[in-house]
Amino acid sequence: MFKAGRYNYCIFMCHQAVEKLLKALIIFLHKEFPPKTHNLITLLEMIDQNPEKEMQTIILKLNPHYMVSRSPDAAGGPSHKMYNDQIAREFLKETERVLQWLRQKMK
Repeated sequence: MFKAGRYNYCIFMCHQAVEKLLKALIIFLHKEFPPKTHNLITLLEMIDQNPEKEMQTIILKLNPHYMVSRSPDAAGGPSHKMYNDQIAREFLKETERVLQWLRQKMK
């Protein structure tokens, strides 16, 4: 999505990657199905009551983009116009850091 210049979908996929790994971690740690939610904060709280501040901040910044990246009403205009390559690159970089942090919790 990033290489194709579809930055809103790139950021949506960043959200999805973090969401899916958080849900996998809930299953791994608690042996139960995660709630049916897209709220990354709710999911994070289920795996770590005291997360690293930097990782928590990245997740907090990414959380609203589930809706903003897809919905013109939430974005305040066409969602594809709300993002550019610099914003998408930053989210990609930060998402990779969060994914690495979450993977470490599965070991």
